[in-house]
Amino acid sequence: MNKKIIVALSLIWVGSQAIAQNVPEKYLREMDKISNTYTTDMRQFLRSLPNSTVQFNPQQKNQYCSIVAIYVDDFYQLIDQNRASLPFSYTNMTKQDVIVQVKKSKEMQLLSRYHIECDLNQVK
Repeated sequence: MNKKIIVALSLIWVGSQAIAQNVPEKYLREMDKISNTYTTDMRQFLRSLPNSTVQFNPQQKNQYCSIVAIYVDDFYQLIDQNRASLPFSYTNMTKQDVIVQVKKSKEMQLLSRYHIECDLNQVK
């Protein structure tokens, strides 16, 4: 039984390594750049909010939604430009799929207490 588990885990690891090696390094660098820009922009935005903030004013909502929309658009464009060389799970990814992933992220869940709805379907 233990031998089967070790073999299964080994196959999973080898498979994940093969997939990781098939992802172009340029894609990984660009994704890292997009993520870092998003993280930096979001941190700056959140630090600019007073501690007493319980709801965003219209300007804060616009700023927040703009940061998230840029992230979604950049992430989707990167996927779209690299579809042919990405793992299968990304080849059919739509912008709506990216939006759903972003909305499910821990960061977005933490910010849900502000009850902000951004229209992320709009094209830049």
